[in-house]
Amino acid sequence: MSDLLLVCRLTLICVLAVAGLAKLRDRRRFAAALDGFPFLPAAARPALAVLVPAAELAAAVLLVVPATVLAGLGLAAVLCAGFCAVAVTALRHGTSAACPCFGSRTAVPMGPWHVARNAVLTGLALLGGAIALTHGTSTPADMAAVALAAAAAAYLAVFAVFTDDLAAFLSAPPRPGLSASADSGLSAPPHPTPAERTPTP
Repeated sequence: MSDLLLVCRLTLICVLAVAGLAKLRDRRRFAAALDGFPFLPAAARPALAVLVPAAELAAAVLLVVPATVLAGLGLAAVLCAGFCAVAVTALRHGTSAACPCFGSRTAVPMGPWHVARNAVLTGLALLGGAIALTHGTSTPADMAAVALAAAAAAYLAVFAVFTDDLAAFLSAPPRPGLSASADSGLSAPPHPTPAERTPTP
């Protein structure tokens, strides 16, 4: 079970570190993005603009250190569950605000993709916590298992970080010019060949 715990740890470390650094790099735009969520108390938004990325980076650091893995998993579970609750509330209120999950790089409104992503991350944190409580926090000694866990974590982390890009790509409407030309190309009759244009005697 230590290899599965390593997958959970590495995935959460990558996702939380990227998210926290992205928010701190452009903290003003992250704070401005929070104004698009009217259900968040206005007085708390300036503090959230600082506390959220700080908590994400703190959870990533705690997950790196073997002695504090359990605390890091607990903090990650709280953060991801909170993000999931925000996404669900935004959907229920019909909020069209963009997701500030990874700083100013993303501009996709909150949707089911964000609920699913944060639910999966919450599940990874809870799964990792259950494994740590029952089997300890040791790292697998087999290098092949470590490499496989790292590859799986990299795949999950990339999918989580670029969820917004995937959602924007799949939800983008087709370009009218391309669809019109495609339709006209399908419906237009074929051009006659020189032999067909020559009248028969």
